[in-house]
Amino acid sequence: MAITDFAGEFSCTLDPKNRVNIPSFIRKIITPDAESTIVFTRGFEGINLYAYPLNEWQRLMKKVKMLDPFDPKTRDFIRLFVGPAQHAVMDNQGRVLIMPETLKMAKIEKDMLIVGSLTKLEIWNPQVYQEYMNNMNMTLSDLAQEISFKDMFFDE
Repeated sequence: MAITDFAGEFSCTLDPKNRVNIPSFIRKIITPDAESTIVFTRGFEGINLYAYPLNEWQRLMKKVKMLDPFDPKTRDFIRLFVGPAQHAVMDNQGRVLIMPETLKMAKIEKDMLIVGSLTKLEIWNPQVYQEYMNNMNMTLSDLAQEISFKDMFFDE
């Protein structure tokens, strides 16, 4: 069963036990296939976290397993992306515990920003996110031109 795409930005705060209450909007679109489990890992940007519902993580891992294990870059990727992955089960109130080592990767101490990113969530320290966005050298229009959506929207 596919998930509805994650979208939106949500400000959240860790409680004293390093738990975050996943916003109800997000909880509603996580399918039962995820078994109330979210997998946190290092984001590709290196200054944030990615959070996947378990079923989406498992789908992604099937693809990762098809990579060439003899390629040193594949091994490095697995080491950096899969190695730090942390599975967290939501309690009845929608809270998940995020381990201190995981939070440290994104410099999150208390406040966090959850950003919907289609099949995953991005977890950011709000100040780091703002700096990242301020330092981006391209506008949304620039990015759209670089990506070239032409084939997706127009029949030739």
